[in-house]
Amino acid sequence: MIPLNGPRGRAALSLIAIGTVLVVNPELVRSDPIPADTFKAIERRIWWGTIIGAGVLLLFRSTWRPALQTVAAASAALLLGLLLARLIGIALDGSVAKQWVYVAIEAVLLAAAVQWYTRLQPRPPEDV
Repeated sequence: MIPLNGPRGRAALSLIAIGTVLVVNPELVRSDPIPADTFKAIERRIWWGTIIGAGVLLLFRSTWRPALQTVAAASAALLLGLLLARLIGIALDGSVAKQWVYVAIEAVLLAAAVQWYTRLQPRPPEDV
């Protein structure tokens, strides 16, 4: 994990905070009316979760090499951001069954991305 008092840590926390604010209140940057359909109301919040995911990636991934580990970490971080945004949307706009299906799909994909990332981590040598 990156030290929070350094410039990279502050940038990561800033991205997470900005993403969270935009997920909670997307009308800050969009003038579209709030959809009457609950599903669409939740969906308008989801893509701001990518900003949260970018902040999580900056916070927990300190190097860009090896590239495959970075791809796995980025996948997990972005899925986490999307999942958090969807859950915030469900909490604020109400629940729809289709959204819970998407939550389940994203949770499974997140678990797979985290498993992929952990398998790519170098293993310490075993003592004989």
